[in-house]
Amino acid sequence: MKTRTLLLLAVTCGLIILIAGGIKLLLVADARPPAHLALGATSTVGDMSVTVVSFQQVKGLALVTVSLSGVDDADGATTWVFGTAAAQLKPVTPPSGLGEACGATREAQKTTCVLAFQTTATTGVLRYQRAGEVRRWDVLESSPG
Repeated sequence: MKTRTLLLLAVTCGLIILIAGGIKLLLVADARPPAHLALGATSTVGDMSVTVVSFQQVKGLALVTVSLSGVDDADGATTWVFGTAAAQLKPVTPPSGLGEACGATREAQKTTCVLAFQTTATTGVLRYQRAGEVRRWDVLESSPG
């Protein structure tokens, strides 16, 4: 092959790569994260129907009541995270008398349980992840503790 032909092929390949990269950049830049949900909102996350019922501060714990249904899963209610400006917190076991800890879920029966997070924060973002999907709820204290 002649040098001129090779140079033209190289320039053509470079233009094709540049155009494809530009199109991919436009597609990525257009993707917007889903909006945060409010207390009381229900959403489907994977195969689970999830409602964040309430949020309150009691004895240095952020308590979140949630309802889940749609699938039998031994630890279907354990992939929660509460995010504040200071930290991303995993749930702890709520003290007795403050509600049933989250754990197993059932397909045909709604499971209502309490998530407890060791924090004095009265606001934050509650995140639930399942089957590669994530939903976020903005939470505010709903009653004094």
